[in-house]
Amino acid sequence: MDNKLKAAMEEFITQRINDLGADAPAAVTDAVSEAEEQKERLVAALSEEQRPLLRALENAFSVQSGEETRYYYRAGFGDAIQFLREWHRAQ
Repeated sequence: MDNKLKAAMEEFITQRINDLGADAPAAVTDAVSEAEEQKERLVAALSEEQRPLLRALENAFSVQSGEETRYYYRAGFGDAIQFLREWHRAQ
């Protein structure tokens, strides 16, 4: 795959993930809101010395979520491309 196509695919995937995030179903929005509320309760209970631990955990969760999303989206996208190639050959 050439670099231009690879860059275009990266841009498409990123934009698609952003679009899907903007149109998240209510269950996802509710889950995000609940997590934020619980985080705020935890922040209020932590001492100043403990708060960096929470920030480190939040950073780790953010990286984890991004990597999982990227992995599963790419896997699904790759499966779709393979399906289309196989389907086209069968025609």
